[in-house]
Amino acid sequence: MPNDALHISVSAESLERKHEAREPHLRNPVIVVASVAFMMIFCLVAAGILAAIFSKERPMQKTRPLGLIAAPDLHPLARFPKPNLQIDDGHAQMSALLARQNFELNSYGWIDRSNGIVRIPIDRAMDLILQRGLPTRTNGISQTDGSPLQLIQERPEQR
Repeated sequence: MPNDALHISVSAESLERKHEAREPHLRNPVIVVASVAFMMIFCLVAAGILAAIFSKERPMQKTRPLGLIAAPDLHPLARFPKPNLQIDDGHAQMSALLARQNFELNSYGWIDRSNGIVRIPIDRAMDLILQRGLPTRTNGISQTDGSPLQLIQERPEQR
């Protein structure tokens, strides 16, 4: 019989179209919106209280005010571990480094004299690769240089 009471308040047109017979309850959405608003306000108040508590006493403010720490003679402070920041003009050091690297890339020299390892200029290395070609491998054996075992056997003994 409770179903009869619902059908009485519903129009015949709603029943034909199979629409909802009554208005939706607004109680649940209102509860959700109120809960979200309460949680937002609670979190903001809690964060404000914690910020006030933690900002009352800072360890660094007892000794000196917060800010940049600079050495009076423009040398890095000794209390900081290495590597220190480069305070003076680093352009000269960078130029010297680039000059040394360019010299090593474009000159002949020994890398390991005891093992016979040398460095050659990049241009010369590219010319040699163009003349000889890149080594290719088939089934793990180099075509241009022979197998690694053959190279080891052909190497003169160094004493």
